Formats: sequence, C-alpha cells, structure tokens
Amino acid sequence: MTTVERGTRRLRATSDVRWGTDRLPPDRRGAAGLLHVLGGHRRAFALSVLFGILNQGCGTAANVLGAVTVVAALTGSSAGRLWTLAAVTFALVVVRAAATWLEAWVSHELSFRILADLRQWLFWAFERIAPGGLVRARTGDLASRALHDSESLEIFYAHTSIYLAVAAVLPPASVAALAFLAPWPALALVPWLVAAASVPLWLRARGTRQGRRVRELTARINVEVVDLVQGLREIVSFGAGDRRLAGLAEAGDRLAAAQRGQAARGGLETALGGLLVSGGTLSVLGTGVWLASRGSMPVERLAPAVVLAAGSFGPITTLLNVTRVWGITSSAADRVFDVLEAPAPVPDNGLTVLPDAPGPLEIVFEGVGFRYADQGPRVLDGVDLTVPAGATVALAGATGAGKSTLAHLLLRWFDPQHGRITLGGVDLRDLPRVELTRLVGHVPQDVFLFHDTLAANLELAAPGTDAARLRQARDDARVTPFLERLPDGLDTVVGERGARLSGGERQRVAVARALLKDSPVLVLDESSSQLDVLSERELQTALDRVRTGRTTLVIAHRLSTLRGADLVAVLDRGRITDIGSHTDLFARCAPYRSLVKAQADAAALLAAGLAGRPDPHREQEGGEHA
Repeated sequence: MTTVERGTRRLRATSDVRWGTDRLPPDRRGAAGLLHVLGGHRRAFALSVLFGILNQGCGTAANVLGAVTVVAALTGSSAGRLWTLAAVTFALVVVRAAATWLEAWVSHELSFRILADLRQWLFWAFERIAPGGLVRARTGDLASRALHDSESLEIFYAHTSIYLAVAAVLPPASVAALAFLAPWPALALVPWLVAAASVPLWLRARGTRQGRRVRELTARINVEVVDLVQGLREIVSFGAGDRRLAGLAEAGDRLAAAQRGQAARGGLETALGGLLVSGGTLSVLGTGVWLASRGSMPVERLAPAVVLAAGSFGPITTLLNVTRVWGITSSAADRVFDVLEAPAPVPDNGLTVLPDAPGPLEIVFEGVGFRYADQGPRVLDGVDLTVPAGATVALAGATGAGKSTLAHLLLRWFDPQHGRITLGGVDLRDLPRVELTRLVGHVPQDVFLFHDTLAANLELAAPGTDAARLRQARDDARVTPFLERLPDGLDTVVGERGARLSGGERQRVAVARALLKDSPVLVLDESSSQLDVLSERELQTALDRVRTGRTTLVIAHRLSTLRGADLVAVLDRGRITDIGSHTDLFARCAPYRSLVKAQADAAALLAAGLAGRPDPHREQEGGEHA
C-alpha cells in the first residue's frame, strides 16, 4: 500500500464519524439549520407527524361524533344507531390513545437521536478547532453550548417541527369537513384560523431578541459558576467570596428580568391565541344559529359544526404552546451551529503517512514567521532551526521570546504565516492530523488528569496496554515511588484535574504517558517547572529516559534541563540569536550567561529556604542533594 493510500484510509476512518459538520452549509442558521439536520431523519419524522395527525384528528372526530350522538339521542334516533355512534366514538378514543403514546415515543426517540448526533458533532467540532481555535474561548461558555444549548433543541425536534406539519394538514381538513356540514360557518372560521396560526409571527422579532438575551445571560451564568468552582481555592484564600457571589447574584437578576420579559410576551401570545380560538368558535356558533333560524341549515348540524370548529384549533393551540420559546430555541441553534461551522485554525488535508516505526525524525524550522492576529505583533520572525534526529534541543530565553509558540507550531496548533516546518523531511501541512498526533508526543506544563483512576489516566496514551509495559513506564517516569502513599495504588481516583496528586507527581504521570505513547518526537513544555530543587532530580532522571532514542524539543527554564540538552537555542523577541552547547554558550553568549546565572541564583535561594526542612532523599542517597 502506498503512502497516499494509507493516508487516504486514515482520513476516511475519521471523516465518516464527523459527517454532520461537513453537511451543514456555511449559511445555515436558526430554523433553516434545524430543518437541515432534521432532513437526515425523514422516516422517523414522517411517523411522528402521522401519529400526531391521528392523535389530533381522532380527538376532534371523537368529539364531533359525541356531539352527533347527543343530537341523535335528543331527536329520537333508534337505539341501534346510538350504539353504533357510541362504538365508533369509543374506537376513535382508543385509536387516539394509542396514537398519543406512539407520537410521544417516536417524536422523543427522534429528538434524542438528533441530540446524540449533535453532541457527537460538537465533540468533533471541538476536536477540529482545538486547541488553537479555543484559545480565547471560556470553558463555561463551551459547556453551555454543548449541554444546555443543544438540549434546548429538544423542544423543536420533539414538538415544534411535528406540529408545524400537523397544523398544516388538520385545520384545512377540518375546514373542508365543516364546509360539507355548513359552508357559511366554514367561511366564517377561516380568517380566525389564519389569524391564530400567525400569532407567533406578530411578536417574532421581540421573541428572537428576548430568546437571544436569555441564552446569552444563561451562558454567562454558566461561565461565572465554572469560574467560581475552578477558582474556589483562590476565592477563599483572598476572602473574595462575597464579591464573587454579588457578581453572580447580579447576573442572576439580569437573567430573571430577561426571563420575566420573555414569559410576559409568551403569556400575551397565549392570551391572543385563546381570544382567537374563542372568536372563531363563537363566529361559527353565531353564523350557524343565524342560518338555522332562517331554515338555511339543519339544526342538528349546529352542535357538530361548533365542536368541529373548536377542534380545528387544536393543532394550532398545541403549536402556540411550544412556539412561545421559539426565540430561545432559535438562539440556542445559532450558538450550536456557530461551533459546528467554526473553521479549523489549520486545514487537515494532508495525505502523507510515514512508516509505522520511523525512528527518530529530524525537525527543521525554515524561515518561520508567525503572529497570532493579522495586525498583531510578529511573535516569530524568520526562525531557522534544525533539531537533529535523536537529539535534544532546549529553547532558552526570556518570557515572551517565542519559545512556547515555536513548540505550538510544531504541534500544529497553528500554521506559520511565513516559512515552513518539516518533520522527517515532510512539511507538517502534508501530514494528516491523526498522523502528526502519532508522531509527536507532548508533555505540557499544565498537566490535565481526568477524575478517574491513576491507571486509566496512564492508559489514556495507549488503551489496552499490557501490564509489563505499563509497569516499565511507571518505573522509568518515577511514578512507582509515590504509588505507596496512594490508598488504592493504581486504582486510586486522582480527583478532578488530578487534585490528589502534587504538581510534580502529575508531571511524572505525563512523562509516563509520553513513554507509553512512544512517539519518535517529543515536546517537553517546561516539564520541571512545578518541582522544587530537591525533587527535580527524580524527574530529570525520568526525562533522560524518555528522551532516549527520540528527537526532543524542550522549553527550558531550569538549569538542569539546559545542561542535559545536546544543543541550546537562545531566543530573543522571536529570533534565534545563538545556538550551541550549554558550555559554549555560557562562555561566549552574554545574554545566555545572564539567564543561566539568574536561574542559578533563584535555585540557590530556594535551596536555602528548604535547608531547614527534612530531606527525604538524604537517607536514601547518602545526603546528596540535587
């Protein structure tokens, strides 16, 4: 199989899962987008509409036959005819009961299937645009779109869409049936039906504004709550609880005011709908009485005609009950589709796939220039850097020099505006995203652990890994030593974001995951930044093992990391000003020498501050310190 064929197969394996995002046209919004998604479930939708028609139609027919039966009884019809009418009425009631159940079942099944699809599409959308496309996004807002906004669409798919179709079929059919009984009352009913059906359009603009306001304020509440929970330690530490709660209460008051306005408009729509239903029924009654008094219509048709006129409003009334919140539904749909249709920060159209075990790969940055915004400052300016296959290159420089940006470009969170980056001689843009993920491992500065067992967090990098390999990775990453203090060992639930582990322990877990993933290229992002100088040695030993046989790019802020690198590249304001070994740079490069001395002074101060503490390494290692 050729390289291109293997790449195409991998792309197909992923594109089949996220077809929904590709099918949504870029201009689909609100009702158009909702109906577009509904188009993929035509059979279930048709069944829901059928059962909705049977539900409402049989209900109206049963009421009309009930009226016919009463009139027949009052006019002295035979017992046989009365029993026949009663039996047919009872059958209609049974059919309506079954249709009501089936409508609820099928419509909610349809709705929940669509919501499941939407959540899957949202996941793939997040995966497609992350992490570069989510840099400025807030966690609470993303969670609100994925959960609350998508859940709000259930009303449309389980109710609104179905009764739009039912209301388009049954009222005209009712008018036709009424015209058969009494043409003039049917004509009198038509304008009232049209007016009732158009009620949602009368206040549509206001409803849309109110719905958008309610969704925005709801999302803001979610953002505030997530921030409060995530920052609870800092809030308590600085005694800021009252201020944060006051802000949350203010946001809640604004949301309540918006909801009151939305409810008032919904109540007005309900009142208008009820008024039109009563007016339509009374118009038929008045017209029928006038015609019956003149002998132009049989009196026995009056009661069935009035009942039929009232029943013709049933689907419209049901529709009005769910369209009161149409503004919220439409706004929620816009927010969901905004995510589904958000462009990826980098295109994923590469087809080149490297061999399964390519070995260490050379990394080359060629004239790389990058800025985060079109009119923003240039973060990288003509960077030329080669990381030899199997070598470790550390990036050194002051904060803001461009070290992290260079690493993020290698991970392809973004693409450079100028120049290119190659991996094993292949431009990163020619590699499918899944292939780049396979080739490049990442140990981030801020390690994320799921609220799950330690074993599950380790196996995230290699699901189904065997016990021997897992044990070797634990040992090499120095995870094994702190397992003894955990109550359940590998089965210990580490807490949200790994709260039960220290910062250094979380980083060792990240190193173990990198070992399990076994990528030929590794990016270490300040991987020892959370360790004190006494325990840094353990992680440095683990890093030495994880770098063996791999090409490694390290963002270094620690002297030990700089010393252990094969080469050190010094960055200043987006340019590489010098490159060489630690010893050579220290001898000839004044800015590098100043940087190293500053780090050494900071380490000495920290060591002096810890001098009075018991050293757990002293007894084990003969009193030597890192």
